[in-house]
Amino acid sequence: MTAESTIEWSSWLPLLGISRNAAVPRLPGIYRVRRRDFDGLDYIGQTGRSLRERLGALSRCHADQMPYRDPHTAAPALWALRHASGCEFEVSFAATDRDPHTRKGQEALAIGLYRQEFGASPTVQFGRIPKGYRASSSNNARLVAAGARFRGDVYDGPPLAEHRLGAPPVGPLTHDTQSPSWCGHRWSAWVALSNARYAIPANTIGLYRLRGDYDDTLLYIGQGVLPNRPLAHLAKIAAVGHAQGAIFAEQHRLEVSWVAAQHRPVNQLLELENDLIAAHVLHLNIAPAAQFKG
Repeated sequence: MTAESTIEWSSWLPLLGISRNAAVPRLPGIYRVRRRDFDGLDYIGQTGRSLRERLGALSRCHADQMPYRDPHTAAPALWALRHASGCEFEVSFAATDRDPHTRKGQEALAIGLYRQEFGASPTVQFGRIPKGYRASSSNNARLVAAGARFRGDVYDGPPLAEHRLGAPPVGPLTHDTQSPSWCGHRWSAWVALSNARYAIPANTIGLYRLRGDYDDTLLYIGQGVLPNRPLAHLAKIAAVGHAQGAIFAEQHRLEVSWVAAQHRPVNQLLELENDLIAAHVLHLNIAPAAQFKG
């Protein structure tokens, strides 16, 4: 199954001049970017505002200098690809007025299906930039005041985190979200989230999944330092008005299962986390209930 079979993408349009293209709606949606004549994708993203505005921000990759990481985090990496090869980019999109939870789930699904087909993420997904370049910083008042804002450019120093290789999928996007072998991983047994501090070795790096009262869906999928990361969700229950905390508070049970991945850098953990969210969306037509809720 490919992304094209689950998402109704538009035809491909040039990225250059996209902000003036009336064919691009001023609606929320997801989008994909590729180099012309490239057999693959360079980036997949989403916006809750205007596709035309968001893609217009990405088209800053055509500037003479490398753009900053905002208003679009992928613009510096696309600039580097253009600088290295003189390539041109095309974009395709799927407009939607759906809520952020659904739209971000669609983005994860598109990335996950692409990774299944190509065995890797789009070229500059998850913060990567081609070797030989350093990405610009963000652009905000705090960085300016601290003298820490900078533009990236050609780079010949030691490897940076943004040069790290990605990870291929561990397994297929399987439907059994709560099994010990879901998506090819070796998951731990389920334990009460309140006991995670005793059940999970301190400072374990890995992936985790949370479930509540139902055995067919998950509440949340995450990555990072365990058990701290999953336990942080418990604190949100007491936060008045916290959307994620309210979902957890409704459950009679909260349980966690995890996979240790000590050797994985952050970008690879994010890729594998995305695969799990994609599998949930693919088979249950929705992201975990507390995903993307802050």
